[in-house]
Amino acid sequence: MDKNLPDKRIAVAPPRDKIFGWITGHALSLRKSRLDFMYQSFLTYGDFLEMFLGKTRTLLVNDPAGLKYVLFENAKNYPKNTPGYKRVAEVIGQGVFTDVGDDWKKGRRAIQPIFNPSKFDHYYDLISEESNKTISKMLLEKDDEFNLSYWSTRYALHVIGRSLLNESLEDSFDIISQKLSKLIDLTEKKMMNIIPWMTPSKKRDVKEFQDALLVLDTEIQKIIEREKAKPRASRGNFIHALLESPENFSEEKILSQVKTMIFAGHETSANVITWGFYYLMKFPEWQDKIFEELKSCGFQIKSEEQVENFKYVNLFLQEVLRMRPPVWSFGRLAINDDVIHGSKVKAGDLISISPYLMHHHPDYWENPEEFNPHRFEKPPVPMTFIPYGAGQRVCMGERLANLEIAMIFLKTVEKFQLKFTEEDYEMPMNPQVSLRTEKTLMGKMIRR
Repeated sequence: MDKNLPDKRIAVAPPRDKIFGWITGHALSLRKSRLDFMYQSFLTYGDFLEMFLGKTRTLLVNDPAGLKYVLFENAKNYPKNTPGYKRVAEVIGQGVFTDVGDDWKKGRRAIQPIFNPSKFDHYYDLISEESNKTISKMLLEKDDEFNLSYWSTRYALHVIGRSLLNESLEDSFDIISQKLSKLIDLTEKKMMNIIPWMTPSKKRDVKEFQDALLVLDTEIQKIIEREKAKPRASRGNFIHALLESPENFSEEKILSQVKTMIFAGHETSANVITWGFYYLMKFPEWQDKIFEELKSCGFQIKSEEQVENFKYVNLFLQEVLRMRPPVWSFGRLAINDDVIHGSKVKAGDLISISPYLMHHHPDYWENPEEFNPHRFEKPPVPMTFIPYGAGQRVCMGERLANLEIAMIFLKTVEKFQLKFTEEDYEMPMNPQVSLRTEKTLMGKMIRR
């Protein structure tokens, strides 16, 4: 029960879909634009909402006390095995991102050592090397107009490849980035599809999904086989940890775990980097702040600790994560009856949690739609800033991600001034499994 939740109130239900709402609930409105509908409902009806996908009841919890209860105090009643995660599992398999219970614990035990603090001097070195390589390649470009979405994805995939697999994944870049992106698009369509029967369009999507998944799985299996063939003396990366784990993982489980780490490690980071480039161009004064701080230390970056101590790049990064959290929404499934605030929760109900909504809550963030990194000069209210989730399922790669993202911002601003290719440029959001830009981000990169 929610004895630690003094705020007793009943969840408010926004109006259901017009005409068909008695059947669809809020599904049509959510299908049209999930984020917009959730955000407008939150602003209009409050931060504790009741919605329906057909007959399935969802409680949207968007206050610190409610989040603390679901993610910490009674987390055992709210595991991760929601329909949404099951859809994601169709792409990446049953790995540490989608597993629950003992399977998740086994996977986490095997994976946790790769994020041991003792490894971060090594990770710093390879991130520094990859960021320098990326900037060097950009400096060789003859045109000053750059596809920043491409460079963000390329860099993020190289970092996760080097960190976990000891290879850049350069030869696999096109297949992984293109097929994974296609699979995410098709998964989003499936999650929002409320028609129960097979239509010609759905048949085409199923065929396209299966074809893309086969290509992706085949490519990643090649990477695994290459690692298997290496002599024991050269082993020591993520794949070898899985292969040699006492858990005796199956081939299918190893494939799923590798796909999971590639997905989680590059898709989300690439999106944050792309959004960061967008905000650097939109607010060029932050380029100046970051550049001047770099200049004050002679453009020398020698350690992770130094990166963490750069004031302006870290204020900027936190505000990018607040405005555009990589995983903008996630869910939990109630397995037993419960009470949240003043509303009864039945086993089988879904709990929806949105870092995006929490990060834009006007009760906790002054002028939440305003981009203002200075707001992070004082710590936020606990549970109001959760870009990597919270609780026992918080992202294990948070430290690695923050380091790689901050580093590429520093290196880019050192060598380039970034500008939009057109005036008054606005980038819409594309809220899928992760929060993408609606279109490719192009920018002018003027060499300093």
